[in-house]
Amino acid sequence: MNRRTFAILIFIVALLILGLLGVLYIMDLNSAQPVAGPAGIPPGAEIPPGSETTPIPGIPPGQLMPELFDVVVSLQTVPRGYRLTENELILEKRLPEDIPTNVITNLSDAVGLYARKDIYQGETLTYDALVQDPTILGQNEYGPSSLIPPGFVAAAVPMNRLSSVAYGLDAGDFVDIMLSFVFYQIDEQFQTYLQNAAVFFLEDVQQAAEAGEGENLSTQEVVVIAPYGRFETLPTGDLAHIAPSEPQRPVQVSMILQNAKVIQVGEWVPPAAVQGPTPTPSPVPPNTTPEPTPFQPGPTATPQPKVLLLALSPQQQLFLKYAVESNAVITFALRGVKNGVQDSQLYAVQNVDINYLLQRFNIVPPPNFNYSVDTVINERAITPTVPPAQSAPAEEGAGS
Repeated sequence: MNRRTFAILIFIVALLILGLLGVLYIMDLNSAQPVAGPAGIPPGAEIPPGSETTPIPGIPPGQLMPELFDVVVSLQTVPRGYRLTENELILEKRLPEDIPTNVITNLSDAVGLYARKDIYQGETLTYDALVQDPTILGQNEYGPSSLIPPGFVAAAVPMNRLSSVAYGLDAGDFVDIMLSFVFYQIDEQFQTYLQNAAVFFLEDVQQAAEAGEGENLSTQEVVVIAPYGRFETLPTGDLAHIAPSEPQRPVQVSMILQNAKVIQVGEWVPPAAVQGPTPTPSPVPPNTTPEPTPFQPGPTATPQPKVLLLALSPQQQLFLKYAVESNAVITFALRGVKNGVQDSQLYAVQNVDINYLLQRFNIVPPPNFNYSVDTVINERAITPTVPPAQSAPAEEGAGS
């Protein structure tokens, strides 16, 4: 092989290598360009008639490829009130005319938001379908029912300034409910408060000889003792009736219901209708006297709420209803938040009564004494007297 033939072979191999590198470079450029549609035609390119590419719905052959946009689509069905994550979302490309208004185009704009309604699989997400705060969802769209935890029911109870932690409660707080009942002794048969009342019928019969007539005479007297008390024989041998000096003193017992959720404070007010834009005021012509602004009274004071909506388990809610109807004293204790976490721990709490006070604080009842050092104060009622009326002085010169 001579030099001439060898040089021609080297030249041919170099051309083949350069051609191969050119093909790889072109393929790399084509792969770096974004594919706008299933046909693989870049935006702005003309679709040749009769091409072997897959046609795009709504785009006839020969028309320029429009630009496609990303939209956020739900991968699965999520219920109302669900907080979205990246696992339930995906981006899809759509034609401009196929994209509804107020659509979400970035995943970051949807992650962490709550579903305002049930969202179905394949549904394109819009800003109207999501909400940032679930309490807004409950108050404005579905009322307080969407804020009740699963397994709980909500009922309204009365409250005032002292029982509501000085009106420091707000929706979303957790409270403990402290209840105080008063127990009275009652008669087991009559089911009435003790002491009972007693009625005595005293009958006096006189003999006919004493009355001076042929028949005996009898008189009857009715004596009512209320409260009845008891009869005792005094050291002198006389029989005496001992009656209580005051009405029956009830026994107070206090108990607690823990970890109730505040759904709302005060009466629920439906959301107001959306107001239209404020009309632009028309310009005032020059050299005109403006009309005086009518007097508008200042804002009135907002009345303090008198009712509280609480979420409890059904059994606790029934017990709270019994307490309200039994006129128990109800007070709410606000639970705290530590490091952003709501305190939901349940504590072992004993009911409080007089026995608890004696045992817990080691109180020894004092013995009975025969003497006291109390200061004796004699109060005397003074009745004011009206001074006697004085006659008016005679006028000078009268009768002259």
